[in-house]
Amino acid sequence: MTKPTLIYVYDPLCGWCFGFHPVMEKLAERFKDQLEIRVVAGGLAIDENAQSISEGYSYIRGALEQVEQTTGVQFGENFKLLAEEGSYLYDSEPSCIAQTAVGILYPDSALRFAGELHNALFVEGKSLNDPVTFEEILKGMELDIKPFQEKFDDEATRRQTREQFEWCKTVGASAFPTLLLEIGSDTGLMSRGYRPYDTLESHLHHLIRNYEKLLS
Repeated sequence: MTKPTLIYVYDPLCGWCFGFHPVMEKLAERFKDQLEIRVVAGGLAIDENAQSISEGYSYIRGALEQVEQTTGVQFGENFKLLAEEGSYLYDSEPSCIAQTAVGILYPDSALRFAGELHNALFVEGKSLNDPVTFEEILKGMELDIKPFQEKFDDEATRRQTREQFEWCKTVGASAFPTLLLEIGSDTGLMSRGYRPYDTLESHLHHLIRNYEKLLS
């Protein structure tokens, strides 16, 4: 039986995705025998939307407490200082390309890599505009850096990432986080925005059970 695929559309610069990542990890563990997991980086801050925090994303400073209270995650002091200072360029493209490269090379590590990107920015206050940050993460994950460097620098990887941004818009995943469920050639929207684990676990459980009944 072909497993359905749960597609997790997120952005490395999305604070709500940082809050949602623990939920996603629990879902991946809960349904590891019933679902494939695919991680797609969606492109929150690209092109004209790539701006400094002070220019285009000043609301972030006021939203941190709400994300923390709702999701239970904690933003690090280094990121809070970064947001307060305001000059950090919010540009999703480098980290989204990195996510695409990891998804191609090390698909079983794609979800963990997404979490490590969040941790680097939102806890440690590191730059996701600097490829050195990605290499440090991969080293910590004990993944080979050289193939990643080649894939990251490959124009085809950038092109694939940009195509993913457009695909996300066509399937209704232009807000983050979004979960899509792919069964065969059909892809449907499951949830958009932050949702608690219990709600999503129950919904997925029923969807999978109904799918398995159809095949039995």
